[in-house]
Amino acid sequence: MASHTLLTLPKLQDELLAHPIMTSLGSLALSTFISRSIYGIIDWRPVLICVSSDVITIGLDHYNDQASALADAKKTSNSAVMSVFTRARVLLITNAILLVFALLSSPPSTWFITACFITPALLWDTPLFRRKAGPKVKKTKAEKAQESKNGFVIKRIPGMKAVFIGIIRGCGTFAVVHSILSRSFPPDGIASGPWTPTQIIVWSTINRTCHAVMADVRDFTEDWELQVPTIPVLLKSVHRTKVLLTAIHLLTLAVFFNNIYIIFASLYAIALVWMLDENSPRKLYRLSFHSQTLVALVYGAIQYYNQFINNH
Repeated sequence: MASHTLLTLPKLQDELLAHPIMTSLGSLALSTFISRSIYGIIDWRPVLICVSSDVITIGLDHYNDQASALADAKKTSNSAVMSVFTRARVLLITNAILLVFALLSSPPSTWFITACFITPALLWDTPLFRRKAGPKVKKTKAEKAQESKNGFVIKRIPGMKAVFIGIIRGCGTFAVVHSILSRSFPPDGIASGPWTPTQIIVWSTINRTCHAVMADVRDFTEDWELQVPTIPVLLKSVHRTKVLLTAIHLLTLAVFFNNIYIIFASLYAIALVWMLDENSPRKLYRLSFHSQTLVALVYGAIQYYNQFINNH
C-alpha cells in the first residue's frame, strides 16, 4: 500500500520493521511445516531462503513506499525517523547476506526457483514498460507520476494481485523446499498423517490468496479512492468479497474433508473473514495471515506428543 501521508513514528516502525519480520514468521512456519510433514526432516536451507526472501521483498516494498518520509526526515534532520530507515536498511542487507549464504549451500535448481518467485515480488509495484512516448514536452511532477501509473505494473493487473501473491507464497514455498529435499528425501512413504504434496500446494496457495484478498479488504477505502483494481474494488463491496471468501473456504473444506488440519484452518479463516473489515485495526489482519502458522504449531505439538508417548 502506497503511503500518501507521513506516518507517525510507531506506524513507520511497524511498516518498515515489525511487519516484514512478522510476515516472515509465516514463511518460517510454513517452510518448516512442509519440510517435516512431507519430507520427514527439517532443513535450515529452505527455511532460511523463504524467511529472508520474505523480509527482503516485503521490507523493500514498504521502504520504497515510505520514500517521502525519508526525504522529509532528511530535510528536517529528524534523527528518530532516519534511525528507523537505518535499521530497515540493516534488516534488508542482513537478510540479503543470509539469502546468498543459503543459496550457496543449495542446488542450482533452487537458485532458479527462488529467482522465479522473488523477481515478480521485487518488481511488484514497478512500471515494467510504458506506451511509446509522444513529443518531448516539459511535464509537471504530477504528470510524471500519472505517466508512471500508466505503465504495466504487476499489482495493477485487474483482480490478479491476490492470485499472484497466493502463487508466490503457496507454490513458491513448496517449490523451494522440494528443490532441496526431494532428491535425498523423496516424499513417497515419508509424508505423515493426512498430508500429501498436492494438499500442501493447493491449500497453501488458496490460503495465501484469500489472505491477500483480506489485506485488500483492509485497504478498501484507499484502494477505492485510487481505483486500484483489487478484488474488493472490482466487486464494489466488502460484503460481496466476504461472501466470495467464505464460499472459497467452504469449498476448500469440502474438498479436503478428510484432513482435520485444513478443516480447522478453513473454519478459523471464515471466522476472521466476518470479524474483520476495512475499519478493523491493521495489526489484527496478521491473525488472518498466520492461520497456517497456527496449523503448523498444532501439527508440531501433536507430533511431539505422539513421539513422547511412543518413547515412554
